[in-house]
Amino acid sequence: MVFNCSVKFVVMKTIIQKYLIDTNFWVSFCFACLLAFFQLSFYELNFYVLGIVFFGTLAVYNFTRMTDLKEFYTFKPKTRTRVILTYIGLVFTLAFVILRGFELKTFLYLGVLGFVSFCYSLPFSGLGLRTIPFLKLFLIAFVWAGSSVGLLLVVHHELIHHKMIFVSVFLFVAGITIPFDIRDENTDDKELKTIPMVIGFRNSKILAIVFLLLSAFFFYWELKEIDKTVISWFAAIVFSLGGIINTKSSNSTFYFSFWMESCSLIPLIAYLLFSI
Repeated sequence: MVFNCSVKFVVMKTIIQKYLIDTNFWVSFCFACLLAFFQLSFYELNFYVLGIVFFGTLAVYNFTRMTDLKEFYTFKPKTRTRVILTYIGLVFTLAFVILRGFELKTFLYLGVLGFVSFCYSLPFSGLGLRTIPFLKLFLIAFVWAGSSVGLLLVVHHELIHHKMIFVSVFLFVAGITIPFDIRDENTDDKELKTIPMVIGFRNSKILAIVFLLLSAFFFYWELKEIDKTVISWFAAIVFSLGGIINTKSSNSTFYFSFWMESCSLIPLIAYLLFSI
């Protein structure tokens, strides 16, 4: 019985790795769920905006894993899936943008986020923004915060009124991204100067914890009441703290790509449970 359970677990883990993680469906889904949490908490679900975020993330994450411009149009067997998913992401993102329709300032806002996302890696040149020392972590946090709660607040003309929510999400994403820098410390270029390279493993974990605690503080400070939205955010903070505390450079890729990515999924799960 124990052996059968172990085999099933390994098989399930392999399927998740191959069809969700390697294709970037999982990170796209978790990101969209983070936006869905804010939609439910402050406004209402809008599947057009969710589609933009999901497929936009799918396109960007698959695109940035290309190492040669030829991959984008030759459809080599080894990279075919990645290229097809990039095209699917781009086409559906554009379709949802057209179907949803936005004011000019929102189009400009989306354009800036898209441009920053593209320039983050520039896989064909090696000159992406991520190569600038210390910038990698904060670029990711800015794009994620800007594409989730930031986009929502811009659409509803309330970014200025709820700026602390944006700051909270920025700190949250920065906190849960540090473990990925810890994972990549031995493979990243030394000139990249990520946080773990500069301040070390232990101090990086402490900084991540500080970011998350500040995220909880600013989130509560903005809403000034303990309701299911705040409790759901706190649940995500607690889950993420557990993930950071247990982070080791020797952790499996699955630990980071599935469990740490799942931190963005927790607010929605907690919110839905509290809404039952």
